[in-house]
Amino acid sequence: MKPREDSSVSADKNGRDVSSSPTPNERKAHMSHRTLAVLLEATDAFAVVICLAIALFVLPSAERVGDLKHGSALFAGIGMLPLTVVAVCAWRLFSAVGREETFTVGNVRRLRTIGAAFGVSAAIWLVELALAAFNLNRTRGRTVLGTGVAFVFCGVLAVVSAALASLTAAATELKNENDLVI
Repeated sequence: MKPREDSSVSADKNGRDVSSSPTPNERKAHMSHRTLAVLLEATDAFAVVICLAIALFVLPSAERVGDLKHGSALFAGIGMLPLTVVAVCAWRLFSAVGREETFTVGNVRRLRTIGAAFGVSAAIWLVELALAAFNLNRTRGRTVLGTGVAFVFCGVLAVVSAALASLTAAATELKNENDLVI
């Protein structure tokens, strides 16, 4: 990129325009990559703990007292299995962001894997939703509602992850081209 001829433009040692650098107040408004990564990793860990608590304690307890049909906890656990892949890939993605490795081929691969895992989970929840919808016991309404929410949640996140993977791939390609130019 050729620097502008305007004498009011400041350039760094690489010739990049720095006249629009953020002010000290603008810098305070943005969090560092490391801070963002810590917050994302904490959210990831919290989500894992909540899913484990639901799968290991809440659903089996609901089965024991008769609020859910026997086997519901097992089906929910199967639906949550792909989410372990999501949790691991997300942790690695967030750690890379903390190291300021945002637009990399590795992150594109992680996002694609996350999208695929959400897609598999959504497919499992769809099968479970169909089974619950045809089950005529007294818990059908709650089971259908919970399973439907899980299906929609995972389906939407599969699409969002795929879109982010595509955008990250394009940004990675641009970054790599710019690195060659410099």
